[in-house]
Amino acid sequence: MSTRRLTCPCGNVWDHLLSEPVPADVRAICPSCTMANTQLPDEPAAHGASSGTVVTNPEAAASAEEFRRARTVGPGRVIAGYEIIEEINRGGMGVIYKARQPGVNRLVALKIITPAKLDQPGTRGRFKREVRASGRMNDPCIVTIFQTELDGAVPFVAMEYVPGIDLLRLVKQTGPLPVVDVVYYARQVAEGLQHAHEVKLVHRDIKPSNLMISPSPLAPQEGRTGKLPRVKILDMGLARILEDDPDPETNELTHPGVFVGTPDYVAPEQAENPRAADTRSDLYSLGGAMYFCLTGEVPFPGKTLAAKLRRQLTEPPPSAASKRSDVPVAVDSIIRKLMALEPKDRFQTPIELVGVLDEILKAAPPKTGTKAAPAVSSVFAKAHDGGVQAMTVAPDGGFVLTGGGDGTLKLWHPATLKELRAITGDVGAVESLAIAPSGTWVASCAIRLSASDMGVQMWDLNTGNQGKALRGPTDNISGVAVSPDGKGIAAASADKLVWLWQREPGLPLSPVCIKGHTAAVTGVAFVGNDSLLSASQDATVRQWDLKTGKSKGVLHAPVGPISAMAYAGKRVVVAGRDGLALRQASSAAFQKLTGHDGSVLCCALSTDGKLLASGGADRTVRIYRAEDGLPLASYPGHDRPVRAVAFAATGDAVYSGGEDGTLRRWPVPKAK
Repeated sequence: MSTRRLTCPCGNVWDHLLSEPVPADVRAICPSCTMANTQLPDEPAAHGASSGTVVTNPEAAASAEEFRRARTVGPGRVIAGYEIIEEINRGGMGVIYKARQPGVNRLVALKIITPAKLDQPGTRGRFKREVRASGRMNDPCIVTIFQTELDGAVPFVAMEYVPGIDLLRLVKQTGPLPVVDVVYYARQVAEGLQHAHEVKLVHRDIKPSNLMISPSPLAPQEGRTGKLPRVKILDMGLARILEDDPDPETNELTHPGVFVGTPDYVAPEQAENPRAADTRSDLYSLGGAMYFCLTGEVPFPGKTLAAKLRRQLTEPPPSAASKRSDVPVAVDSIIRKLMALEPKDRFQTPIELVGVLDEILKAAPPKTGTKAAPAVSSVFAKAHDGGVQAMTVAPDGGFVLTGGGDGTLKLWHPATLKELRAITGDVGAVESLAIAPSGTWVASCAIRLSASDMGVQMWDLNTGNQGKALRGPTDNISGVAVSPDGKGIAAASADKLVWLWQREPGLPLSPVCIKGHTAAVTGVAFVGNDSLLSASQDATVRQWDLKTGKSKGVLHAPVGPISAMAYAGKRVVVAGRDGLALRQASSAAFQKLTGHDGSVLCCALSTDGKLLASGGADRTVRIYRAEDGLPLASYPGHDRPVRAVAFAATGDAVYSGGEDGTLRRWPVPKAK
């Protein structure tokens, strides 16, 4: 009979009948794996017929046993007296479970280590270092290790269970944190580092992902305890005891030429020689973590380790105040002192830093509590499965309206971002939204496949009912606008035309088109009831007199093909492949704005035209002062490109929607 040769991940090779199916995981039919998986450790090997000729490599048996063991560890299993409840996280070293220790009635974090990993150079020593370091520590800021077993059938480390969220994930989900909260967290870390300093220990891997906030500031309101959040320092696996270390297995990371730490946060002297690290090296890393929490960016970005270290050695410490106008000079100076190139120029002990941070906290308003940030910066919601493609805010600020690639329109509470209502039907993959001044209906456009379906759709926001569609365009529409009096509707079409409809009682909605652009029209905005702006991929913005249908002027935008346009307060902003540009009422040309890395996909102006917001392919939301283009804030919370931005009616917040499907609300800092 015909066969084919299969190889499983464990290294076993066998001939399998062509007539028999092959599952996604071939270990399920591998003769060696299935034999190993049906045997208990103390049972003799069971022999049986195989479906083909088996050829095993020297490591096959061990790999098969590892696979069997991994499949049997999970919720309900009891390991050395610890009852596994649920999986918390998993990584390259193994899996971390939430478990219960019945004898003392406490929850623990049980790190189940992949046995094969312990045989890799340095791994066993890393866990031994973590255990030894934890044994020297007795501080509420340090995670306690209760028990370790590295030589048993299921290697594990049992440690204190800390419910919460680490600072890396918190910043990625909410954006940069309030200054007072960053200072509050840093003070706690400094306290923990002071204890480590007193017992002659250096952590050597202080970074946002190793700083856990408990309880999580993002926990549901009903799940909060009312206590101030605490910081726990995680992962002592790279820690060094500043004494002669007689154990070569825990000392191999101190050899010359071995890099120890995380490149984005490691101190220069530690990068050069791990044995040179002392408490001032940990303080350097804490400064880098503070900078990240305030800006959402690493201190010295680079594509390679060498590039990061080169910038670290040749550039001055970065300034958080240059990224955020609300960062006080005192806080900025602390970070720059922590990150001084020479250890002698930094704070010399953590307790010295604690004293300075205490002075700042005494002068700060009492904002730190059960949340890591004010509600305005920590509110976000999963909005659309197909990504948030369009967004607008009710004229009275009563709701936020989004349109997604999933073919729905959704209304959201402006403060909590709780979903109020969804509108379904023949919505399509929404490209643009425009709410009438009355706030009772909205015009939308979507990607369509058939020319007969091209047009603008009308929706009653009170009932969710669809009105009569506006037809005329022969290609897809990417932008819509409603006139100030609510009677005119304009559309930007890929057929290079601007389309207009007039809503008059008793009269048919007959379309009028205006020709002038030489490429697809991508945005429209009413200047008044009789004046309209249009933007195009031909990199121009044109103004039209709607009474005559004639052009009143043409402006060339320095952003390449224009993807979005906004108008308010006699200012015009455009976004495109080559960036972002703003035109003042008194200027004849656009001013190019810096900030985004790559294409800018969306833009918005506040109602009064004093503030500008943009979203880009770099996954950031940026806010500028419109009068001079001064950058006010940069928020990197989205996981994918940002497709839509809109200001709250009050101008104190910006909403953003991204291809990651999330809707987020960000604070607007006050310009100095």
